[in-house]
Amino acid sequence: MHQALLIDEILATVLDSCTDSASLSRIGRVCQAWDPAFDRLWATYLPSFDPLLELIPGVLTVDGVYVLESPVSPDFRRLRHYASRVKNIAYRQHIKIHPTLLSFLLQDCKVAFIFQKLATVRLALTNCLSICPVISMTTRLKKIDLDLVNRTALDFILTVDRVSTCFTSLDLRGMASSELVNAVSGLSRLEYLSLRIGASLPAETVLALATFPCLKELELQTSHLLPEDLCFSSTCFPSLQSLNIRGRTSFIEKLLQNMQSEHLSVLTIDIELMSSTDDTWTGLFTAIRDKTRASLHELTIEHHMDTEDLSLDDDDTTSSDTTPTTHTNNNPIRTNPNALLQFDHLQSLSNHYFLRRLTIETTPPILVQDQDLEQIVRWWSHLEHLDLGSLPTFDRRWSPRVTPGGLSVLSRGSPALKTLVIPVDITGITHESVTKYSQNPNASLHNITISALTPPDLPILMASFLNRLFPSLVEVHGTCGHEEHWADVQHVLKLLQTSSTS
Repeated sequence: MHQALLIDEILATVLDSCTDSASLSRIGRVCQAWDPAFDRLWATYLPSFDPLLELIPGVLTVDGVYVLESPVSPDFRRLRHYASRVKNIAYRQHIKIHPTLLSFLLQDCKVAFIFQKLATVRLALTNCLSICPVISMTTRLKKIDLDLVNRTALDFILTVDRVSTCFTSLDLRGMASSELVNAVSGLSRLEYLSLRIGASLPAETVLALATFPCLKELELQTSHLLPEDLCFSSTCFPSLQSLNIRGRTSFIEKLLQNMQSEHLSVLTIDIELMSSTDDTWTGLFTAIRDKTRASLHELTIEHHMDTEDLSLDDDDTTSSDTTPTTHTNNNPIRTNPNALLQFDHLQSLSNHYFLRRLTIETTPPILVQDQDLEQIVRWWSHLEHLDLGSLPTFDRRWSPRVTPGGLSVLSRGSPALKTLVIPVDITGITHESVTKYSQNPNASLHNITISALTPPDLPILMASFLNRLFPSLVEVHGTCGHEEHWADVQHVLKLLQTSSTS
């Protein structure tokens, strides 16, 4: 073996190319000098606690329970040796440890601190209650991701907060007790927090989180909360950089209006059913405009309605006219017509020059026309990702209004665009139309998803058209239900690209 491979730093670089555990295991058995291979093997996410228990001599499973073959005190040396390498544990399967074995584990003072390098745990507490006391004593634990069991979660989190100065990230799912929520309100060192705990999140906790000085990333479900529930103090999210929130427009609007951070770069908003007159898109987009003009890089808006309650006037082709018309007297509209997101609402963000990613995932999809795409390339010339949604059904009420000419607009005006999801009326693509659009070698689009009511009639036409506008295109996708047709387009596109380079 070359002497250079005895240098850990060089060997570590070599082992970075070995991603599968089997290769690392074989390398690790070559000789003791290859010990870093085991570091790589055990530092990746352990799928369970089982590999560690199986290191204990005399331990076996009986009816799914880990037991000691002999009542003699077990030898934990191998367990301590390998557990000290573990950095990440992801465990949501059920594990059962016999009380005798568990008592030996907890009584061994060295075992209590075996996870010297453990930084991240992802646990379903219902299935792994027995190992929580061991894991919670880890002094380097940084990230916790838990499916909740309230009493156990409370003890676990409080212990970690006490023993680990590195603890800065918490992700909770499930209904939470008031005691647990109160405990979270005191974790002011957190930099990342995700609370997917539904209606068990009180407004008081949101107000407490707003005072966390280092909080950079936050995910909340606030559908049950009203704007009048919020009464912020002088401090309101001073360091927030990423916000993922589900709730009412009026609640989110008030939160954004009071936010002090000038660095919010990622904003993901999932809007609930807009039934109240207080819930408007205009107020929400005004708040986004006022608070994020110089910082916003990524914006995602999601909102879904029952399309059976809506109809559109097919004779009116203006992009801003998405007001539902009335059905017959036997089928009245039940959905708030103001809940429809219109392209005009996006104009509030026309000065967000730093926007790189825009996703508008609504049902029905936002109605956009070719002239609207001309606005988009003028407002956000640095866009790398644009997702304008997909068709919910093949219902002609939601016929796309973007034509092949609109794709040409994006080809010419968005040179940085890498991914595109867009509803398009592809019926206008003919032999003549393909040649009328100029080729653009500067377009960098790699991935496109075209949502259309009908599949492409001739794959060669569609592939030729796309290849002309987007010569760097790698993947083409289409509407669900038309997969075979779009697979043909993908195949022909690759043939065209191969022939052009040969």
